[in-house]
Amino acid sequence: MSTVNIRPSTNAAGAVGYILYGRDPEVRKELLKVGSTRAATYAMSMVDGGTTPSEFIACAEAHAAAHGRTNQLQSYVLAFHPDEFDVTSHADLERIRDVAVELAERMHSADYMVAVHSDSAGGHGHAHILVINHDNLTGKSLQRYTSWKHGLRQLNDELMADEGLRVLPDPEEPKPDWELRREAFAPGGFEQVLGDKVYDALTDSRSTNREAFEHVLAGHGVTLAVTNRDGWSYKMRRDDNGKLGRKKASALTPEFTAEGAQEIFDYHAQKGQAHGSAGQDQAVRRAAADYGDAGDLDLAARRRQAADRESHEDRRRPDRVREDHGRGAGDAAGSPVDLAAARASLHAAARRRDEESAERDREDARKRRAAAEQQRGGEAARRVLGDQGGPGRAHDDAEDQRGAEDDCLGLG
Repeated sequence: MSTVNIRPSTNAAGAVGYILYGRDPEVRKELLKVGSTRAATYAMSMVDGGTTPSEFIACAEAHAAAHGRTNQLQSYVLAFHPDEFDVTSHADLERIRDVAVELAERMHSADYMVAVHSDSAGGHGHAHILVINHDNLTGKSLQRYTSWKHGLRQLNDELMADEGLRVLPDPEEPKPDWELRREAFAPGGFEQVLGDKVYDALTDSRSTNREAFEHVLAGHGVTLAVTNRDGWSYKMRRDDNGKLGRKKASALTPEFTAEGAQEIFDYHAQKGQAHGSAGQDQAVRRAAADYGDAGDLDLAARRRQAADRESHEDRRRPDRVREDHGRGAGDAAGSPVDLAAARASLHAAARRRDEESAERDREDARKRRAAAEQQRGGEAARRVLGDQGGPGRAHDDAEDQRGAEDDCLGLG
């Protein structure tokens, strides 16, 4: 069972740098030094055979510049119920990656990158899906699945059902957590830097209550202000003018409010209790808040089904997708790929999609012609009846109505 959210990104370099290396410059430097990333596992697909993050960034920037587009990427976060995948299991994290790759393939004919994280505040595995804002078949910007309400939720539900995973029983648009919400703020600006520091403090295992959280915040140069009018706000010295800046928690993300933070405090407090029923109950409560009522869950049976499916079915992942295990995402790292084979595979897939699209267009045109002919025939019949003194109104045929409905092609 998963939630999926989306936000456009105007800064491909910032988005890629964040999902692979995080925010801390020292941590980034060390990860690059050893040829590693913060991702537990990741995958990437590029039409020109590119295999490195720098190539992905350059491609996103080039397309945006060439077409005058503000948005360089569409950024998705696919987050799963904590009880559905174990973030301490590498096999489960790879499964999350595979599902995210399949979602990216179903959504768009575009270059994409997937990075799976296991270090969320609530303990749920999630995948970042960055898709370059350029359709490789049409040459246009991405038009479909750019809104949760118009197609994205439905597509995600279909994928979950196909993969043997649960579907949200009563779907509501998920509230964006900080990892997605940060894209709404200027890269390196006051709000983004402040939010990053608050997020680091909130995900710190020491933050088990408000007092401890404020202590950790102080280590990041941030203070918490609480008022009856504004609720929680955060203060930090601005880099641009040296003055003290302030931002309401709710204006950053619901995670940073008193209610959102308390859920994470409880999670940290219970996390260390091995086999504790209180910890399990809290995980269920947090899962219900994030995903809805999970109901009865036979995890062992579900994982056996997933293992059987993987061993007996041909995985749908295309050959051109390059995968790694959270290591070697630098330019020189990762397994080599056969670029000629990758390009041939992509071109073949593109041809298939073109043929399928053309066939759908022909079928749609046929339906429209048939509906138009039926309508003309009905109008002619009504005119004859009118000339013969028949009834002055016409009864639409049910088949005509259904034909007209077929012509209304939606994304749902």
